[in-house]
Amino acid sequence: MSRFITHTLIVTMALLAGGGLLAACGGGGAELTLVRGFFQASRYEDRSTLGNMSMVFFSPQEDGIGSSPSVDNVTEPTRRPLELQSLQSALEEIQSSETNFRAEKKVYQDENEETITRIIETQREGEEVASPDEEVRDAWAQWVEDERAFARKVSDAQTALNDESRIAAASVYDPSNPINVVNYEGELLSKDVTVTADIALNGSESERTMVFTMQKVELQGEEGLIDGRWIITAIDE
Repeated sequence: MSRFITHTLIVTMALLAGGGLLAACGGGGAELTLVRGFFQASRYEDRSTLGNMSMVFFSPQEDGIGSSPSVDNVTEPTRRPLELQSLQSALEEIQSSETNFRAEKKVYQDENEETITRIIETQREGEEVASPDEEVRDAWAQWVEDERAFARKVSDAQTALNDESRIAAASVYDPSNPINVVNYEGELLSKDVTVTADIALNGSESERTMVFTMQKVELQGEEGLIDGRWIITAIDE
């Protein structure tokens, strides 16, 4: 696996004029253009430009400065359906359930407010809850635990949607025509690009071979196909 420190960039996408940096075609040409641009932007820590092409960072101080890259191999892209709409539906469903649960919890709390307050004060003082209050104590403890469980479920559902939409949003980002990718169906395409480059680090230079994972989306909407651009999402050595 990669020794490079790979972490998510805040995608501050700024389209390059005419998309020229990503527009080369055929025989590794597009891939080589993208890799060259990536190393160049990484060299100067130009995160704005990097945000247009990559979701990983190649630190000049920690990973080195890359130059003279060549593309050795490009795999055939694989495809899988995006799950944006199903994940959005799942999130909305759990949020609706949480809202209903909180309303029911509030009703119970209002009906047993004095007892719950007494229980909380007793527990805060480290004393035993009186026998007549034990039933409410146990019920209230379950309400609180269920509320935490709902919060975890909502958080997990939101994270799953964010993970699925992150690459899609980066791939189709266009400040002149912003879209909400969650509203679209489509596919995620992935390919591995084997790259050899000279890497200068700590006063020495060596040739290294790396595998760049590149991904993009193709979305289907009322206006037809939205063909996203390739984004570098991982680097392995």
